[in-house]
Parts: sequence; C-alpha cells; structure tokens
Amino acid sequence: MDETIQALSDIVKMNTVNDNEKSVADYLAKLLEQHGIAAKLIDYAPNRTSLVAEIGDGNGPVVGFDGHEDTVALGDESKWAVPALSAAIKDNRLFGRGATDMKAGLMAGVFALINLKEADVPLHGTLRLMATVGEEDGHLGAEQLVDLGYADDLDALIVGEPSGADKQLLTQKPIQAMLGVDAETAEKMMAANPTTEQHFIELAHKGSLTYTVRAKGVAAHSSMPTIGKNAIDMLMTFYQQQNAYFDSFKAVTNPVLGATVPVVTLIKGGEQINTVPASAEMSVKVRTIPELRNDKIIAAIEKIIADCNAAGADLTLDVQDSFYPVHTPAEANLVQLAKQVGEQILTQALPYFGAPGGTDASSYIVKNPDMEIIVFGPGNITAHQVNEYVDLDMYQRFIKLYEQLFTKLLA
Repeated sequence: MDETIQALSDIVKMNTVNDNEKSVADYLAKLLEQHGIAAKLIDYAPNRTSLVAEIGDGNGPVVGFDGHEDTVALGDESKWAVPALSAAIKDNRLFGRGATDMKAGLMAGVFALINLKEADVPLHGTLRLMATVGEEDGHLGAEQLVDLGYADDLDALIVGEPSGADKQLLTQKPIQAMLGVDAETAEKMMAANPTTEQHFIELAHKGSLTYTVRAKGVAAHSSMPTIGKNAIDMLMTFYQQQNAYFDSFKAVTNPVLGATVPVVTLIKGGEQINTVPASAEMSVKVRTIPELRNDKIIAAIEKIIADCNAAGADLTLDVQDSFYPVHTPAEANLVQLAKQVGEQILTQALPYFGAPGGTDASSYIVKNPDMEIIVFGPGNITAHQVNEYVDLDMYQRFIKLYEQLFTKLLA
C-alpha cells in the first residue's frame, strides 16, 4: 500500500473520539523523525497530546498549517456499512470515523511537509505544522498553542478541514443559493469538473460566543412581593436591553457571512408558583462576524449588566466560550495562490465560501486580526455522519496542492 494511504489508514483506525489523541501525535512524531523532521509533543492532559513541527530557513514569513487529531463520536455503529474504525477501502474511498474530518487533511499537511523536506525545497521563512487535540470540544489544543505563543508570529494559516462535496449536490437549489449561482451555471461547473467532488475555498467563517447571565433575587411569598426581589424581573429587563443592543446592529453585515445571529437558547428561574423567584438565568449563543467581534459584544453586555445593577438588579455574567470570526478578502495573497494552485491540481473551478460554523482558526486569529486564513482540505460533507469517507484521489491531490502552495508562500 502507498505510504500516504497506509499512514492515513493507520490513524483512522485509532479511536480518538474526543480523547486519546496521544496515539496520533506519537505516530506523527515517529513518522516525521523518520524523514529528518523534529517534532515537539505538547501534553494537554493524560493521553491528550498536540504536536508542532517546523521546516524552513526562518528568514521570512511564518505560514501555519492546522489539523486536529480528535474526532466526534462513532454514532450508531449498526448503521455503518463497515466497522467505524476499520479504514476499509472501497471504490477508492477510505471509510471510517475521522477519515474526512479531518485525519485526511492532517495527513495531507504532514506528507506535504515531509515531501518538501525530502526534496530539499528552499523555504524562505517558517512552515509550522500544528496538530491539535480537542477541536471538536472547544478548540482545546489550539487554545493551548495560542497561550504558548505559537500563534504570535503567524502571518498566514491553512486549516486542512474538509472543503468538498459530491459534485452531484450542485444540482440542489440550496447549494446553488449558497454559491450565488443559477442552475445553468451549476450544471456547467459539474460538466467542467472531471473529478467526483466539487471543492470550495472557505475564506470566512463565523465565530461563536456563548454566555450565561444570572440574576440573584430575594425569595418571598407571592402575596407579599415587595419584601422580596424578583430575579426573573431583573433578567427580563436585561433581556430587553440586550435585544435593543443587537437590533441596533441589524444593518451591520459581512459581505460573505451576513449578519450577527444572537439566539437565547436556555432560560430558567423560580422555585414554585407562589414564591417570588430568588434566582433566574439565561444562556445565549451568538454567531459573530468580524464587524462586530466577540470582544466588542462582551464589553457591551458587561455595560448593560452594570447599568442594570446600578438600578438595583444583581446580575452576573459568565462567558463559557469565545471563538472569533474569520474573513480573509478574496484578493489576499493566500486566497489567490490557493485558487491558482488548487484549480490546476484539482482540475476544477474553486468558488469561494463562507461557513456558519468555526474551526481552530478562531483561536489563532486572536493574536493577529490581519492574519490571512483559508479552510481548504480533502474531505466532504460526510463529516459527523455514518459511513464517513474520504476520496483517496482527492487526498493525494491535496498533498501535491499543499506542497506547491507552501512553496509559493515561502518563495
């Protein structure tokens, strides 16, 4: 079996469902060492290890490549056509949990690094490979790498998450609407694409912000509410002011991602029907855009809470997570090079795309809001589904694609 396919098969067989990524990190470290590349293993927790490896002469920009080692749960294994960790190959597709999200992307980046090193290709700058833990559960490894300084000098970042779909999906109207094309244009794209998949360059994705506001009141009998303090009333006052704040930004949109989307997802309060509630809380999930970044929203929410408290409320804010939005303009050097190289190697037109969900990029960009970032890698929309697979032809094409892209970025 080809070395690139064997290595992918090996790590797909490793169970790294939200844990145990050390097995992958150790495998990659050994593989890189065999090709003369030193790697640093970074422990996050027992059996959870990220990896960082670099090549280049250090005299130029720093280009990062990010891939995560963990996967989501296997799902209902009885519905899989093959065992979920079998890495079975059929019709040039490798099946298994994590095959498409995103062990294929990770291994494509690893082998691009190896091939450039083996060929002694001059790289004027630094190419930094970052294999992370816990992307599916809060970007744990990426956040740790940021804290350790690995994002401080990044100028550009390629995230090897899956960027493709079976090209037959171009016949579906929702896909056409997403791309901003009509049915005739979509048909022409399909006809001009000799491969089985249509890929996209994801140049933007929304961030996310999750927080809970808690109100503390004083319980009293409902017949004597004046001797108590109603926590639900406090929370409703906050809710109205929060809504007014987000309403004031409805017209502020990103050209790719659209508007900020706030959603109240959980609310609870009170103890029983005849008691003034002594506690209440509300949780909110916000999908954010660069024009209204997380830090600005948090500051505004903190001010609303301070104003409410000054008027007699007792509110506190708990921010559970904050992942920043990403948007690189289409004319940026990274995007243009990816399009140039990608269209040649993948033999298809590559439309641009903005996604509502996030990646590890949300963590790295905090250190440099001008960092150029794309999400672009082998794999398809079978991520998180039963019978997840990766097209092996596309996997190997992406190895070549990354080699050429890294070379041009560090010429």
